Amino acid sequence: MTDETFPVHLAGRHWSLPHLPFRAIKSIQPALFKIYNEAGGAEMSARSVAALGESEIEALAKATWLAIACVDRDLSFEAFQDLTFSVSDLLSAFPSIARAAGLRPREKEAAVEASPNEGKSTSTT
Repeated sequence: MTDETFPVHLAGRHWSLPHLPFRAIKSIQPALFKIYNEAGGAEMSARSVAALGESEIEALAKATWLAIACVDRDLSFEAFQDLTFSVSDLLSAFPSIARAAGLRPREKEAAVEASPNEGKSTSTT
């Protein structure tokens, strides 16, 4: 891992997230994948994002808070929910949260080149 940080801006506040510890990733990653899929995955659009339900929005908020809580331990989930931000703001934070959790976009050609031999696995991060 590097000393790289990932910026998150919400409600006029700024946090620089480091690479997150596993204890946070194991709770955050499933929520991020679910939200990504529910919002259309690689085909995500404004319409598919607008169709997210309350449970997906709540999961995104909780994942965002869990990531921020790694650097701001005094911020309770209740206090986080009292901050003034929109769903759009949460979605803008999504890429930084995902990168802090170790997720990376897959390069289209990399998967083929990385596994020229049958049976060799590739990473989705």
